[in-house]
Amino acid sequence: MKKLLYTIIIVCIFIMLIGCQQQEESNEGGPLDGLFQGLDLSYNEYKYIFEDVVQRGKSMNVDNGLEKWVIRALGDEKLTNKRDLTKEEATKQAEYAKSYYEALEEVSEEKYNISISDAELDEWISNGPDQHEFPQQRAYAEALGLTVKQLNHEYDKDLYHQTVLYERLIPVLQKEYGTQDGEILREKFHKEVEDAMK
Repeated sequence: MKKLLYTIIIVCIFIMLIGCQQQEESNEGGPLDGLFQGLDLSYNEYKYIFEDVVQRGKSMNVDNGLEKWVIRALGDEKLTNKRDLTKEEATKQAEYAKSYYEALEEVSEEKYNISISDAELDEWISNGPDQHEFPQQRAYAEALGLTVKQLNHEYDKDLYHQTVLYERLIPVLQKEYGTQDGEILREKFHKEVEDAMK
């Protein structure tokens, strides 16, 4: 349970970084802010929301590689701000989030020599997220036509990849920046990732 809580915290930190950047640019809620966290809804309420979000995301007919990022942006906005994004807003937020993820991987691997094999990641998911099922997770998986295990090991594998990268990066970044202050680490690493996106 501690590992899952730690995972959620790390994912939320990543998502907050993305959200802060978007808020600076537009003064609106950022993409993936909170990623469906922090709400106390029933399974049926989550199911209703996610079915609508997934249907809307798929009906936008965006590039297949961007579709899940669009669905994530739609879901986050619906749950955190209780509003629907337009196709343009969802696409913009999804493109930013996807580019950020790709730049994060690039900086992690090329500058800090940190990478994760598929086997390591699958083991990490099996020992962490697979051990606990939450109502929003189950509703999200079902809306996508997946099992929770498929959601974890396939669809959302990239999010868990980010989490494990951050776990491995933290001690390296503490040495690199000469601080253990989480706020400073987030700001400096966020700037590195943003610079890699240009």
